[in-house]
Amino acid sequence: MKEATCKRCRNCNLQEDTKTEEKENKKEIIWYVLSIILFIITFFLPIGKIDKIVIYLLVVLLSGYQLIIEGIKNIFHFNFEEDTLMTIAVIAAFVLGEFPESCMVILLFRLGEFLEEKAVENSNQSIKNRIERKVKTVHKIEIDGEMQQEKVENIKVGETILIKPGEMVPLDCKILKGTSSLDMSSITGESRPVFVKEEESILSGSINLNGSLTCLVEKDEKHSMASQIVDLVYEATNNKGRTEAFITKFSKIYTPVVILLALLIALLPPLILNQEIKTWVMRALVFLVASCPCSIVISVPLAFFSCIGAISKKGMVVKGTKHIENLAQAKQIAFDKTGTLTTGKMKIDEFVVTGRYTKEELLKYVYSLEKNSNHPISTAIQEQAKKEKLEVSEQVEQYEEIAGYGVSGKIKQKEILFGNSKLLEKNHLQTPVEKQANYIIIDGKVEGYITFKEEIRENITSMIAKLKKNKIENITMLTGDNIENANKIASKIGIPKVLASLLPKQKQEAVKKLKKKGKVIFVGDGINDSPVLAEADFGIAMKGAAEMAEVAADGIFISNRLEELPNILSIAKKTIRIIKENILFSLMIKIVVLTLGFVGVAPIWLAVVADTGVSLLTVLNSIRILK
Repeated sequence: MKEATCKRCRNCNLQEDTKTEEKENKKEIIWYVLSIILFIITFFLPIGKIDKIVIYLLVVLLSGYQLIIEGIKNIFHFNFEEDTLMTIAVIAAFVLGEFPESCMVILLFRLGEFLEEKAVENSNQSIKNRIERKVKTVHKIEIDGEMQQEKVENIKVGETILIKPGEMVPLDCKILKGTSSLDMSSITGESRPVFVKEEESILSGSINLNGSLTCLVEKDEKHSMASQIVDLVYEATNNKGRTEAFITKFSKIYTPVVILLALLIALLPPLILNQEIKTWVMRALVFLVASCPCSIVISVPLAFFSCIGAISKKGMVVKGTKHIENLAQAKQIAFDKTGTLTTGKMKIDEFVVTGRYTKEELLKYVYSLEKNSNHPISTAIQEQAKKEKLEVSEQVEQYEEIAGYGVSGKIKQKEILFGNSKLLEKNHLQTPVEKQANYIIIDGKVEGYITFKEEIRENITSMIAKLKKNKIENITMLTGDNIENANKIASKIGIPKVLASLLPKQKQEAVKKLKKKGKVIFVGDGINDSPVLAEADFGIAMKGAAEMAEVAADGIFISNRLEELPNILSIAKKTIRIIKENILFSLMIKIVVLTLGFVGVAPIWLAVVADTGVSLLTVLNSIRILK
C-alpha cells in the first residue's frame, strides 16, 4: 500500500514502532565514526603498506558495506542507479590502488546520506508532534445542560460544545450563544482579531481570545479546517515530484554504457580480428579505470553541500540537497503577507486631533486604557507611548472591554471610549471620517482618531526590486487578509499582483495555477500557509513560523533576513552552473583518455590522472560556491 493511500491512517503510520530502525541507525553511525578514525590514522602513524591496505579495506567495508552489497545486487539485476555507480567507483579506485580516494568516495557519500535521512526524520517527527498536540478533548454540553469532557473524535455534527477564553476552537461550528474575538491569523492570515457573535460560523484552529462561546458543531474532526490543513500538507508533499540528482541521471546512462564498451573492447577484437586477448583485456582495464566517475561522484554532492553551507550564511537552512535544483530554476515567487512581508505587528499610521485636547493628552488617555492588553492595537499604542517617553498613565476606573467595538473606562471623572467606527454608531455619533480608524471619545464627543498600519519588514522594497532584476517573471501576494489592506502593502513595496481573502485551499489552488507557467517559490509563516509551502516547488518558512509551516517548507529562514532572498537564488543558480561545468569537464577529459586507451596509446598512469586529477579540479571548482 502506498503511503498516501489512506489519509486517516497517517497518524497510525507516524506512530509505528521504530526502535529496531533506531538501533540500526546508531550502529551505522558508530561504524561510520570508527571508519573516519581509522582513515585519519593512516596519515599520522608509521604503518606498513599491507597494514594500510587492510585498514583502507576496513574503512570501506565498515562505512559502506550495505551500499556495496546493494550496488553489486544492482549490477546483477542490470539496475544502474546511484548505488551501482558508487559501488563501481569504490571498487575501481581500490583495484587501481588509489585506496585513500576509494575511502573518501564512500565516506563523503555516506555523510550525505546521513544528512538527508536526518532531515526527513526531523520532518516526520515534527508532523507527528503537531498531530499529537491538536485539541484532544472538548467541553460537551449534554441535553440536560450538564457539561462533560469528551474526546474530539467522538463529537458528532449537531452536538453542542463550550469553548472557553484562551482555548483553540476544536471543530468547525456555529455560535449559539456568546460573543468574542478570535485570533484567526494561523488559519486565514487575518492580521487583526476578528469579532464574532451569535449565528456566525467559526473555523477550527482559531484561538478564542476572551468571551465564552456555546457552539453547535457543523463538521466532525475528519472534515474540520485544522484536519483538512494537515491532509493538504500530506497530499501536496506526496504529489511533489522529486528532482533526481544529476549524479543519478548521469549514472543511469553513463555506467552501463562504459561497462558494455569495456566488455566489447576486451572480447570483440580477439574474436573478430584474432588478436591477442591479453592486449585487449589490458586496454579494457585502462578504459574502465579512466572511466571511473570519481570526479563526478565527489564533486556533485560536494557542490550541493557547499551550496547549503553558503545559503546558511545568508540566514536560511535548506532541508537537503534535492531541493536546490528547484530553487535555482524558479521563475515565479509568491508571498504571504502577514508575518512574511510584514512583521505581524501594528504601528500608528496617523494620529489626528479633532477637538480641544492635545495629542499628548489623548495619547495618555488611550495608553491608560490599553497599557495592560496584548491586543496588536494595544501593543502599537504602548510602543508609541514608549517612543514619546510617556511614562505616566492615569488611573482607570470602571474599565470594560466591549467585544468587537473597543474599550471604555473613567479617568479623572471623564468617560473615555476608544474603538472602531462601530463604536461611533453604537453611541449615535457622527459618521466616521476614516472607517478603518479607532476613535477617541471623551464625555460623548469625538476628540481625535488613530489609524494603524502593519509594520513592513526592513528592506522589502529593495528586495522586490532585486527579484525583478534577477529575471523573476512573476511576483504575487497571496493572503487571507482583505483586499484593501493587501493592496496598501503591495503598492508600497512594489508587488504587482495581489490575490486576497484566500483560505488555505484557495492559496494552494493559486500556486497550482502558477506552476503551469514554471517553477514557483512560496514564502509564508502560518498554519494556513502549510499546504501552499508543500505545494510550491520550493517552500520557504519564516523564522518563528507555525510548526506545520516549518514541516512543509523546503527551506527555513533562521534570521528573518528576507532581503537575502535574491542572493540565495543567485547561490543556487551558481551551484547548478558549477555542477554542469564539473560534469562537462569530467566527460570531455575522460572521452579523450578513453579514446586514447582504446587505440592503445594511453598508459595506466594517464588513466589515473584522468581520474584523480580531474577529481581534484572539480572539487576545487565546487568549493568556490562557499565564497
